[in-house]
Amino acid sequence: YWNTKYLQIYTKTNMSTMTDFVSDSVNSFTLDNNIDDNGNQENTHPIYTETKIVMDYSTDFPSLPLNVVSGSTKGSGISLKPAVKCSTVTRRITLTASERAGRLYEGERDMDCAEESKTCKKIASLTNTLIELSEARDGSLCIMVTGKGPNVDDAQARLIRELQTQITLSIKIPKEHFGAIIGVKGATLKKLEADYFCRVIIPKEDDGSIKIIGPKIHASKCCDKILEISKERSKTTSEDLEIPRKFYPWIRGPFNENVERWINSGNVKVNIPPVNVNSEVINVNGDREDVMRVVGEIKRIYSEKLEKVRTLSTKVPISQRRFIVGNRGSGIQEILKATDCAVEIPVDDCDNGTVILHGDQERIVDALSMVYARAASILCKEIPCPQWMHRYLIGSKGTHLQQLFPDKVALKIEFNDNGTVYIEAPQQEFQTSLATLEVEINRINSEMDHQIISIPAEFHRHIVGKGGANITKLRDDYGVSIVMPPEETNSLDVIIDGKKENVKKCLQHIKDLISRMENEKTRDIIIEHRFHRKIIGPKGESINKIRQQFPSVNLFFPDANDNDCDIIQIRGNKTEVDKVYTYLTKLNKEFIESSYQETAPIFKEFLKRIIGKGGVTINKIREETSTQIDLPLDSSPTGKVVVTGKKENVKKAIEMLTKIQEELANIVSIDVPIPPKAQRRFLFNGRRLLTDIENECGNVFFNIKEKSNKIVVRGPKVPVENAEKLVKDLLKTLNEQTEEVTIEADASYHKFLIGKQGSNLQALREKYPTVRILFPEEKAENANNINLIGKNDEVAAVKKILEARIEELRETVELTVDVPLEHQKHFLIKGSEVLKEIQSQNGNVQIFFPKINSNSTLVTIKGSEVCAQSAKNRILEIVDDLKAQVTIEVIIPNRYLRNILGSYKNAYNDILKECNVVIKLPDRRLAEEYNASGVCLGDIITISGRPENCEKAKAALLGLVPVTREIVVSREFHSALIGRGGKDIRNLQQLYNVGVQIPNESDNSDVIKVVGLSDKVEECIADIKSRVEELEKIAADNILKSFKLTVTIPIEYHQKLIGRKGVVVAGLRNKYDVQITFPKDEDKSEDIIIQGYEKNCNECKENMLSQVSQWESMITRCVKLDPRYHPRLIGTGGRNLRKLNEDFGVDIRLPAKNAEDPSLVVIAGYTEDDILNCIEHLKIEEEDYIDLLIERGQYTIERNVAPVQVQVKRSVEITGAPWQVNSHEQFPSIGTNLPITTLPINSVWGSRLHK
Repeated sequence: YWNTKYLQIYTKTNMSTMTDFVSDSVNSFTLDNNIDDNGNQENTHPIYTETKIVMDYSTDFPSLPLNVVSGSTKGSGISLKPAVKCSTVTRRITLTASERAGRLYEGERDMDCAEESKTCKKIASLTNTLIELSEARDGSLCIMVTGKGPNVDDAQARLIRELQTQITLSIKIPKEHFGAIIGVKGATLKKLEADYFCRVIIPKEDDGSIKIIGPKIHASKCCDKILEISKERSKTTSEDLEIPRKFYPWIRGPFNENVERWINSGNVKVNIPPVNVNSEVINVNGDREDVMRVVGEIKRIYSEKLEKVRTLSTKVPISQRRFIVGNRGSGIQEILKATDCAVEIPVDDCDNGTVILHGDQERIVDALSMVYARAASILCKEIPCPQWMHRYLIGSKGTHLQQLFPDKVALKIEFNDNGTVYIEAPQQEFQTSLATLEVEINRINSEMDHQIISIPAEFHRHIVGKGGANITKLRDDYGVSIVMPPEETNSLDVIIDGKKENVKKCLQHIKDLISRMENEKTRDIIIEHRFHRKIIGPKGESINKIRQQFPSVNLFFPDANDNDCDIIQIRGNKTEVDKVYTYLTKLNKEFIESSYQETAPIFKEFLKRIIGKGGVTINKIREETSTQIDLPLDSSPTGKVVVTGKKENVKKAIEMLTKIQEELANIVSIDVPIPPKAQRRFLFNGRRLLTDIENECGNVFFNIKEKSNKIVVRGPKVPVENAEKLVKDLLKTLNEQTEEVTIEADASYHKFLIGKQGSNLQALREKYPTVRILFPEEKAENANNINLIGKNDEVAAVKKILEARIEELRETVELTVDVPLEHQKHFLIKGSEVLKEIQSQNGNVQIFFPKINSNSTLVTIKGSEVCAQSAKNRILEIVDDLKAQVTIEVIIPNRYLRNILGSYKNAYNDILKECNVVIKLPDRRLAEEYNASGVCLGDIITISGRPENCEKAKAALLGLVPVTREIVVSREFHSALIGRGGKDIRNLQQLYNVGVQIPNESDNSDVIKVVGLSDKVEECIADIKSRVEELEKIAADNILKSFKLTVTIPIEYHQKLIGRKGVVVAGLRNKYDVQITFPKDEDKSEDIIIQGYEKNCNECKENMLSQVSQWESMITRCVKLDPRYHPRLIGTGGRNLRKLNEDFGVDIRLPAKNAEDPSLVVIAGYTEDDILNCIEHLKIEEEDYIDLLIERGQYTIERNVAPVQVQVKRSVEITGAPWQVNSHEQFPSIGTNLPITTLPINSVWGSRLHK
């Protein structure tokens, strides 16, 4: 086969050389995908041929013309061409009056010029050029064409064809020369037409004249060029010689010597047909003399060999043929050169291994000896080796193979995809190498294993894990190779390679994992983010209860800071996931129902008594009513108690709070009836009217019940009476003709309209009692709107007064205030922060401080009179504070400053505002410097302000210094306090804003440190203590649960106790709250371990033994069934087996995988009849199924053999190039007396530049 292929390549073309298909490298390990079922290699490799093109530098790369200066070899720098040629060119075309296409007469001249202009415009647009026309008095036409070079050439050709006078010439040349004029694919003809601006018409077969149409001068030049081509063509000839193919080797000569000699000695080409061409005609073409000389020499060789050549046939094994052919056919060529005999390997002989020799009778025996010697020099063989073993044989980068066969240069090993290894070696090394390879294959086969497991595609990502974590762990734990199928193949097969015992364990682990995942699913539920903390519960109590109730289920909550995400993911056992989903849906419904909110009318002075000592009273109400009661902060402006929960529970809690308040004080409740229209007015704008009355009376609360026409007023007796009177007066006003008006005024004016302590507002109410003036809250949406409600005439009067005051506030006046120079800086530091605050609080007045270095103390204020005066008073107040200002020092260790400015930043800012002081923190660079008293300068904080404010700020700052408390917690509880990934400890720190330091295991310490503010630290320690108490209870419970009991049950009943997919054992575990551990298959033990509470373990043991005794009372019979029938007996998911058990009331037990008799099936039942009926049914089904298998046929699919592809490689050789150093003129030798020749200016190296 190899000889045939290489001979076919060799004879393909006279310039072809064979590509080396056989690598000589020791480390060449090739994978051959083209092996048929019989072990024969298919010919699907492409055939490579290489063609060599010889080019002459002087003719194929002619020199560009240069400006030659006579009598001098020096070139002028001015005449040199620029290094970069301009891409835009301009060309001039001149047409005389006689050359113009149309004869122009005086009357027609203008009209014809217009036609020429149109033609030029059309050509300019087609060629993307700029064309300008100019006509002289003598009728000549000058055309300037500007554009890119190729475009200008195209435009010039079009212009000459359209505007210049055309003539037609005819010439006759032999028809056999037409091909040279047309050229390859018409290239020569196109070039002629482009160069001479003519159309060349080649005649048909019946006419021998060629017509040339174009301008006179160009047509004549084109005619001369065609005649020149014809003349050159007449000097060449072509000869065909019909010679039998077997003589081609001698015509070519050894290694193609004759053909190369003929081509190099003259202008001739010899074309010998290749093997795949069904022709025996040799073509010789070129110069007449050279052709005749080569033809004569070929005929001489043919006549000589025709008399002497004899033929001899011999047989060589097909596998050894390629050794005869050699690398690129060198073997055949060497035999030809040494013995003058040709070796032929027929292409159509692929079975009997015939090799044919042609040559002289005297030398043919020598050639035969060389053929046998080359064929027997190397031996080869294919040995079976599964493909998965290949990588173990090769090793990393071939290292293992190199260790097996060191210094084996001539050895070649190929690994094939058909499960074989091909070995090739010299005769003396072959047997040793073959034995080494077979021993290594047997070793790998005994130690290693290869398994393929089919896994559903949806589980692949779980096996791989995030970033390949799971599959990497499997590989590391079991020391095996796991190959997942590529996604694009849609394959389900996962390949596991490694040591046998490791592969077995890994396979079982993956099967268990798949079995568990098949019974799992994921489900999402949407619950508002505000309810997530309730689902988790305090310290995770609620979520832990869910996990204990449904142990196989995991809940995944979104990040606590992601308030926009409401999705909770549930993952686990299918049944339990659905149960948890239902439970959470019900829980969510309860949360929504219990999110009703209402404000309780509790007065601030009674809050402490309602809360009770240590929160006993308020906590009792929370527990009894299952509500959330939020108490107001001390800084809260409203001071209202908010109760949240189910509507009925909220009502109950408010009644309990109100009852306690009534018992503590003389609280009365009065109902005021109101009409429905008035009710809407009271509830309008967020109860703003009622809120205004509450603020005016103080210590009263209004409540309007749903579907009621009454307002309930609660509070002490006197305020309630006042509120009742105001409500009745308002109702009386509302019953009359009332009006509601809105006035817009800048929010900064409101305090001036209200007056000091509400004096202005009170005066208006006394004068106009029916009018309620409602100012908006600071953070209200319409902060500039003032609402007026009352009688029409009074509302109009109040509106007029307020609008007049607003106008007064808008009028500008100018005031001055005296501010000492030393205090002016206080107003302007920190971006004029103090100054801007004064302006925003006083109607945005304009305040102008004097320029720096002006020594002026007058500050100018511009704005409304009231606002300007208020700003002046505020400035004087600040100046007075600055005059009374003192500075004190407080020592706080520098390490705590980060906490004060970080964790407690809000508290620090509150100190600045409430105490009205300036706090200066120490410079970081002073951390290692000390004063005379030995105090670190980096620990000294200065506080400036009034003496009483400084002392207050100092106490507040010292309160921000964190303290450290210690609590002793047993080391066994530390990990539980930390939580998974430190989650629990982080939540604890965030909840109390403290730092909790838990010692490392290596420290052997039980002391936990809590760092933070004093009150928060105490709360955190109390929380830790409560958690530890719970953990101690859990630990004590775990000790009780650690009781173990061993029960001995025969192995054959273990699977029944486990049940299908573990249903039976799971039921026992859930019923008795125990852990049941069965022995592994390889242990062959009968002991089952039960762990849990002692009582539960004993009850579970009795249950299991009772079931076993019931099974042992059953009658058993054995029957042999063909193992091929077992899958059909089991059915999909065991469906058929379960149905048979139910129909016949029996228990069918199939043999294990490693059973000694795989056909033995055990059938157990309570009656003999049931067992016999079942056996009879199984035998009938088995017989039918085996008959069906016999009837089925096996078919094979024919392999399609790809056709041989021929690919041509071309190489180029250039001769006579300037970089070839064989020119004595260009590269003279040093020290030789060669004549010095002056290089002409047009040398290929160009002229030398002298600057």
